[in-house]
Amino acid sequence: MADEDRGQCANESDADLEQRLGTCDALYALWAPHGRPIAVSLDDSSIITANAETRSRLIQVHSVIHAMLRGEHADAMRRLADMSSLMTVFTALRSLTLASELLWKATISTWQEVLANARKQLPAMAPGLPSAEGTDAEVLMGADAIYHSIWSNLTGDKRERILDCIAGAASALPQRAKLGLGGFGAAVFASALQQTSGRSPDALAEEHAALLMAMTRSQAVTHRDGRLHIDG
Repeated sequence: MADEDRGQCANESDADLEQRLGTCDALYALWAPHGRPIAVSLDDSSIITANAETRSRLIQVHSVIHAMLRGEHADAMRRLADMSSLMTVFTALRSLTLASELLWKATISTWQEVLANARKQLPAMAPGLPSAEGTDAEVLMGADAIYHSIWSNLTGDKRERILDCIAGAASALPQRAKLGLGGFGAAVFASALQQTSGRSPDALAEEHAALLMAMTRSQAVTHRDGRLHIDG
């Protein structure tokens, strides 16, 4: 498909985008607007992100991740419930891609520990949803689907791109179960950060707050000593 066909047209809803392109290509359209992958580049004084619409989507995703880092599972799930169905799946794509970059050279046992830690958070995630947005069983269905898809991809004979892995899992889920998929993805990234950084949960949440602030551009954010800082 041509790059321009993947770009989202003005006023096109996420539902229309997904119907027109299918889940996999719609996710790619969010990940790589106009064929250019989302990039967050650091230098000594700033973070440069994509256009305003893409930045808004990143803020939504990273707000869920931030809530997970702070152990605020109910808030994370409420944020997912406010998203479009496509954005809940995009949350899983963004989160699990970042997690895989952190764990690129990690052993299977490390992945196993990260996934196990994420699964331990499921009981706290499910009750975070308003009753109208889905039952605990539906949340767990989505989380289990992406867990098994990741694990099969790590240990099986078939190797899929993360995009295909997530799109395939999402295509078999009812809409409300995708909330569990997105929540579990965010929990995996939060767990991977804790596993690889050696920093406390509070320090990770503080740095992640700086990333969110950089995306919104409401305060100065700098990159010093390998970390992001909010400068008042």
